[in-house]
Amino acid sequence: MEKRTIKLSQMTESSFAPYGRLISGEGKTPDADVPELKFWNRLGVMDHSGNTSISIVQTYGKNGLVEETFEAHQKTGEALLPTEDIYIVVALPAAGESGKPDFDSVKAFPVRKGQAVILHPGIWHHAPLTKADTANTFVAFYENTPEEDFFAYELKDEFGFYYELVL
Repeated sequence: MEKRTIKLSQMTESSFAPYGRLISGEGKTPDADVPELKFWNRLGVMDHSGNTSISIVQTYGKNGLVEETFEAHQKTGEALLPTEDIYIVVALPAAGESGKPDFDSVKAFPVRKGQAVILHPGIWHHAPLTKADTANTFVAFYENTPEEDFFAYELKDEFGFYYELVL
């Protein structure tokens, strides 16, 4: 079984733009700035019809920084809002090969506690990786995404390799 290592990419709005949108108030003027709080509105907006589901995925550092699965949602985006620092491995969809990841586009990004990301529809990803004992990540997407818009590959079984993130 082939192990492919992947180095962490710097997370910026422009470096992440092909995959989705970085959500952070850093460097932005708040919509409200009063002694008891700052508030940034509309840092990221998801476009879908229907209800939004707020879910939680819990990942564990004991599993290491290994990515063995890719999933994608062709019609719906997905927001990830971590309670701890996490790492996400993402890939663009392959051109001309509907339903498969473009393995030349695979990147890994850190998402710090206090940040979030919205993945574009069609972006390959999986549950976040973490070095923490336990990391909860809130997931927001169209409520029927898991039943109606979920495609996954076990990388080892389908392609004969997996990824390990090197920090």
